[in-house]
Amino acid sequence: MKFIYPKEYLEQQADEINRKFYPERLIKIIKLDVYDLLEKLGLDVEWKYISPNDNILGMIFFEDGCWYIWPNSDFKEEDKPRKEYFKKNTIVINQRLLDKNEVEREIFVCNHETMHSVKDKAFFRSRDIKELHICRENDFSKTYWYEGMSLLDIVERQTNYLNAAVLMPRDILKQEFFKRLRYKNIPNQPIEYKKYMSKCIKSLADDFGLNYNPVLYRLYDLNILKRKENIQS
Repeated sequence: MKFIYPKEYLEQQADEINRKFYPERLIKIIKLDVYDLLEKLGLDVEWKYISPNDNILGMIFFEDGCWYIWPNSDFKEEDKPRKEYFKKNTIVINQRLLDKNEVEREIFVCNHETMHSVKDKAFFRSRDIKELHICRENDFSKTYWYEGMSLLDIVERQTNYLNAAVLMPRDILKQEFFKRLRYKNIPNQPIEYKKYMSKCIKSLADDFGLNYNPVLYRLYDLNILKRKENIQS
């Protein structure tokens, strides 16, 4: 089906982005400067109170457009948003993430919006969504494919996949994971997740500048860790 890409295609796309802009990230762990990447891709970024809560975390403007901005993060019933104009190719991140100093989450959200720009312009145009796309909190929880997904759910899942692939290149992640677990050889088959692995995963998350869960889900996606039987990777 159009706009549904194999995982290998997304992996290659991620490697091409890193190879073009940050080739060293393919041979050793280096945190991705997501703001440098979006600048290299011709995007702008702004931080605004685009929601009075965490329901909306980010958005990207494919064309010039407007959105309603709230006055602050301490939402009161009498507060009213104002309409604000944004230029084409602008990513807007919920200011609440900065207020709460959720740096790792901010990185993941920002690069997610960047990957929509890389991958999904034609998709949204085909659905007559030409101006902007909004990403809600639950869009970032799509970490596997399941039966009955809508096309939009699949697009968000693929964007999370591509996002993680850019942030954590597969070869270096795999090498470092087994190196830190003190494996002499990299197994040919997925291994089961064990509690003792959490320290290793946490150290990888720290080195990549991310939270724990994106690293864990990336290990599942790469079939390094074995998925539960009822979940498709």
